[in-house]
Amino acid sequence: MTGRQVYEQALVLLGMEHDDVPWLESMAAGCLNQMLADRLYEQGALCRAQGRNAPDAAPVMENMDEEVPYDELFVRECFPYGLAALLVAEDDRTMFNWLMSEYERRAAYYAPCTLTDLQEADE
Repeated sequence: MTGRQVYEQALVLLGMEHDDVPWLESMAAGCLNQMLADRLYEQGALCRAQGRNAPDAAPVMENMDEEVPYDELFVRECFPYGLAALLVAEDDRTMFNWLMSEYERRAAYYAPCTLTDLQEADE
């Protein structure tokens, strides 16, 4: 999924048409790069769960036509919500709060947890 595809899905979530808000696209690339940094933990957990090496640092997208370099399903499920939230953050706090909570909920689903034994407090 490309950055542009994520952006177009974000606009659908916001009920906007691309032609009505052309200035938002210039903000989207920076927002996507921030999201890549914010979701490095989840991407690393997905890689480890699949037996792959986790990335050491968040990648940076140079343009919106690049593929988002994280797991396809993770990006498809989560990133449009996060991007939509960031794009509307200053204008509509209610919509921002709903979109961000949905983004966080979906991202948590993609972060497999590791169970460890708890030691007794006395030890």
